[in-house]
Amino acid sequence: TERKADRAVAAPASGGGLPSFASDVSLGGYVDASYVYNFNSPNSRANGLRTFDTDANGFQLHAFKLELEKPVSEDSRVGFRTDLFLGEDAEVIGSAGLGSTTDEIDVEQAYVEALLDVGKGLNVKFGKFVTMAGAEVIESPANWNFSRSILFGFAIPFTHTGVRFNYPWTDKFNTTFGVNNGWDIVDDNNDNKTWEAALGYEPNDKSFVTLAYYYGPERANESHDDRQVIDLVAGYDVNDKLSLLMNYDWGHENNAGGSQEDGTWQGVAGYARYQWNDWMATAARLERFSDRGGLRTGNKNLTMWELTLTQEFKIYKDLITRLEYRHDDADQNIFEDSNGANTEDKQDTISVEVIYPF
Repeated sequence: TERKADRAVAAPASGGGLPSFASDVSLGGYVDASYVYNFNSPNSRANGLRTFDTDANGFQLHAFKLELEKPVSEDSRVGFRTDLFLGEDAEVIGSAGLGSTTDEIDVEQAYVEALLDVGKGLNVKFGKFVTMAGAEVIESPANWNFSRSILFGFAIPFTHTGVRFNYPWTDKFNTTFGVNNGWDIVDDNNDNKTWEAALGYEPNDKSFVTLAYYYGPERANESHDDRQVIDLVAGYDVNDKLSLLMNYDWGHENNAGGSQEDGTWQGVAGYARYQWNDWMATAARLERFSDRGGLRTGNKNLTMWELTLTQEFKIYKDLITRLEYRHDDADQNIFEDSNGANTEDKQDTISVEVIYPF
């Protein structure tokens, strides 16, 4: 249930010339840039229904990310974490109430953490943190594909501001419970809160299952029309080279967008990744998504699917490069053509990504 926070790329801090506590603090991050070619040549130079790889036929600086963390342990029970994003990804994940959502700078996470001496150890986070939902994460180096899935972009939140409790009942089973201001906001926009809960099960070192649930009102000045999401993620390492991943999401909101009509969305995605050797891997993703009320995509009764193939190379030490082909297909003409009109029900892109983690 804490997979999103654990996937970030970090490097040990040197601690030289810093206060003594800095020896327990890690400093890391990455730089991420890409080029995307869209065969539709959209007049707006924007890829349709994409969240992070939004620019068509152009270069894009996604992120310069810095993360600073003092993890908790039995010997050091209080810590913190902060993640700072600069670049175009900051506009995507920007939370309402923390600067402008069009700023190309964002504090993705900033929380105080404590490991309380309760039973096997009760972990508490207080502040802003990433969501528990989804098979993918905000940090591109930790994902198998360059482009994010439809589910990650439209079915679930990115971040929350509140308090989160996690307790490991056994080495294989843990639960999480929390309360926060809502989806992708820092300042609450109504009088009620959003509740979160999750179950995590790892029967062995090759597999895991996580079930997460969010419930609460999300629209501004509306405290009774609740939104809820059920998110299921399962993973299995077939062997040392082949890994599989599955994600299912179901969401519902009363009086979606204030229209007096309920909105429902759901989708499923399957992933496979094959690690050929230390420097080359191939990944594939296939997913289907439907948005009955149009609340998430703005297209009522939309159904679409996509296929993504990604080839990854580590051409020099930790330097990551990716070559990706993606095909999107919809039952409506939602993709823009070169004349600026939405006349296409298909979209094909080829992308090149370069990442340097440090």
